[in-house]
Amino acid sequence: MKTFRCTNCGHELQRPTQPYSCPQCGRQAVGLFRVVQAGAAPAVPQSTPPQVAKPPVAKPQAAVPPIGAPPPPPGVPAAPPSASPPRPKAVPMPERKQPRTRPVRRPAAKAPGSPVKPRPQAAPVQVAKPQAAKAVRPEQFVWAYPDEPPPADESRPLVTAPAVDSSGRIYVSTLQRLVALEEENGKAKTVWEYVIGSPVPGRTVVGSDGNIRLHCADGFLHCVTPQGKQAWSPAKVGEPLGFAAPLVDSEANTWISAYEGGLVKVDPDGRMQNTPHFRSRRKFDSAGIICDRVIYIGSEDGYVFAIRTDGSRGTNIWDHSAEQGYTGWFLNSSPVVTADSVIVVAGRDEHIYGFGLGGVQTWKTKMPGQMLGSPVLDSHGHVYVGISKTRRGQKGQGLLVSVDGNSHKIRWEYSAAGPVESTPVIGDDQIIYFGDNGGVIHAVDTRGNPQWTGQVATAVRSAGTIVAPNRLAFGLDNETLVVLKCSSGGLASKGWPKIGRNLEQSGLV
Repeated sequence: MKTFRCTNCGHELQRPTQPYSCPQCGRQAVGLFRVVQAGAAPAVPQSTPPQVAKPPVAKPQAAVPPIGAPPPPPGVPAAPPSASPPRPKAVPMPERKQPRTRPVRRPAAKAPGSPVKPRPQAAPVQVAKPQAAKAVRPEQFVWAYPDEPPPADESRPLVTAPAVDSSGRIYVSTLQRLVALEEENGKAKTVWEYVIGSPVPGRTVVGSDGNIRLHCADGFLHCVTPQGKQAWSPAKVGEPLGFAAPLVDSEANTWISAYEGGLVKVDPDGRMQNTPHFRSRRKFDSAGIICDRVIYIGSEDGYVFAIRTDGSRGTNIWDHSAEQGYTGWFLNSSPVVTADSVIVVAGRDEHIYGFGLGGVQTWKTKMPGQMLGSPVLDSHGHVYVGISKTRRGQKGQGLLVSVDGNSHKIRWEYSAAGPVESTPVIGDDQIIYFGDNGGVIHAVDTRGNPQWTGQVATAVRSAGTIVAPNRLAFGLDNETLVVLKCSSGGLASKGWPKIGRNLEQSGLV
């Protein structure tokens, strides 16, 4: 039996396993309790008695005749060993004069009962904590959460966009907690907080049932209601992959890219199957999409998989032996679907690929650099994607590139202040917003003409989203969500305006 202490109120419980809820304060979270008594103390190893080394025994040595002495005649034995020859007399050294020293003045004895002055104590050494850089607010700034960036040693890059539900409430995972926000009088108002106790590398997702899903770094899948309570106990689904994100279908099933490979299914009540729904050694380190009960998702071996979600076991309907869905390099980007049902993915081999629903490659375009984000589509089917160009010994460069939806050739390139890992977002007025690693947020039109830029002084790697009319949101590398004023009233109604397509980010088409 172990003793656990609540990190929120200090209440202690004795349980065989770690509890998730505190009866004293009502908090529920993984990692809420810490062990304060883990059992008996470990045994102290016995020390071996020290061994005393014996002094070495000197061996007798034969006498060495003086230098120049004649050898003994034949038949006469050598002289027995004798005492060592007398040492030469030491030469007396001149006496050194001792330097004159000043007499030490001792303090006079104080009379009894006189006060004793305390000795001055040395000031304790204080180690300076790394401070957060001062926030830079552009002209378009409206609000940020938190108001000021956390210290540098306590923050992690916020590389995902927040999710928004049908009521307009914003959900962001930051500082190891899920926070529900609403804008009030031009500022962020915290509605509730749900303590996770672990970072969330993937994006936050609002499912078809209205509940929020989070795949945390400790391997648990959390499902939280819009009121900030647990919908069901966290499911142990394993460690998350870096680019993956939960998918939620129309029946509220959650699909997870397993760390060991394949896909794991969690039903609407939080129950898991004994075996993965789709078994594979290939890791799906990508945020997939669900279209007509088929999950389209990229893998580490360069193939796009098309896995059916119906039935007790998933099957890949694309024939990889016939090179269907093959790109030649690993895939981390989230796919998009065009109006004519073409699956578009960005490969790490600096090419964009288009595949039909049968898995046959329809087109392929060479890009001028690496694509670390995902593509988006406007209402005309044109593709927009960020580019990162780095060369040894040179400063990194970035581009936003537009690819024609008909000819599949590059239409234009827009230069940024740094590499572009951010996934763009397209507004209903056809303005494209994205960030770069130089700390600049850009607004350009569909012809590549700049509209405005905003300097935030820290890298912007997250995908963008429009959380409300005239409100543009990005995550920053100092784990801050920043909201800027924009001209767009919402997401573009046609095409694929953002990663995950909609504000809920569930990946459901």
